[in-house]
Amino acid sequence: MTEYRAELKKLAEKLMEAMDENLGIPKGYIQKTFNGGDGEKAFFGTKVSHYPPCPHPEMVNGLRAHTDAGGVILLFQDDEVDGLQILKNGEWIDVQPIPNSIVINTGDQIEVLSNGRYKSVWHRVNVIPNGTRRSIASFYNPSYDATIEPATQLIKKENKEVKYPKFVFGDYMSVYTKQKFLPKEPRFKAVRTV
Repeated sequence: MTEYRAELKKLAEKLMEAMDENLGIPKGYIQKTFNGGDGEKAFFGTKVSHYPPCPHPEMVNGLRAHTDAGGVILLFQDDEVDGLQILKNGEWIDVQPIPNSIVINTGDQIEVLSNGRYKSVWHRVNVIPNGTRRSIASFYNPSYDATIEPATQLIKKENKEVKYPKFVFGDYMSVYTKQKFLPKEPRFKAVRTV
């Protein structure tokens, strides 16, 4: 498990470097921000989910619609049993399981750092009547003391309006834990700004 975790963490860091390049900000910017400056303070964790078959799926939510609070999410989903959906243009779309693949999701902090160029996607998991769904999600999140704000270089380069406040990730998490299943825009406004 230690090797698995280390390799996924490296993959998440490579993805963040690709985002840095795409946004035109210095290489390593997102990772350094998540670490709260220098060091290795960012959080990398893994969660295993199990959704047993449900004879009456219309009566139960597997996992209600939400966005992820953190940064980069790497998801291995069951190869045969679906259930994951994303919201696109007001419509829920199935994320079909593809064998030997990883679903990559960006969380709220990537949305803020990119000033909205990357969005944290609304997603949910529906239960199904036949088949057990399992998934393994790994999260690369900022340290609780990391200061999050739209990347200054990005704002200057694109001459865009700053769309999100500057805040400490731990303060955001205090709001998120109470409002996870509510619209994300008020969460950004409710967090105490730095």
